[in-house]
Amino acid sequence: MRWISIVRTVHRYWRMAHDPRTPAICRYLVYGGIAFTLIPEDWMPDWIPGLGLVDDAAVLPGVIAASMLLIPQEVKDDHDKEAEVGIERKKEAGPSHAPTPKTVGIA
Repeated sequence: MRWISIVRTVHRYWRMAHDPRTPAICRYLVYGGIAFTLIPEDWMPDWIPGLGLVDDAAVLPGVIAASMLLIPQEVKDDHDKEAEVGIERKKEAGPSHAPTPKTVGIA
């Protein structure tokens, strides 16, 4: 469940970054934060005591906080409403039909 929450959060920021009402600096923060998280290279080697993991642990929360302060409130509200509508639509559609051993022909 934790991964689903992380994916939803990243998707939320990605959608807000593509909104034309979002300031350009915020777009760069979101793109940079996602890239920093996904790129395997470290700016500061992890073997440096006390400092090695600071860049990994501080950048993403800092980017999230800065972008949430810079994104206009109406943009956040619109995207949150849009996400809630999508979740409700999926709940109304019922469970997805994932392949089971019976439908695949194994059982």
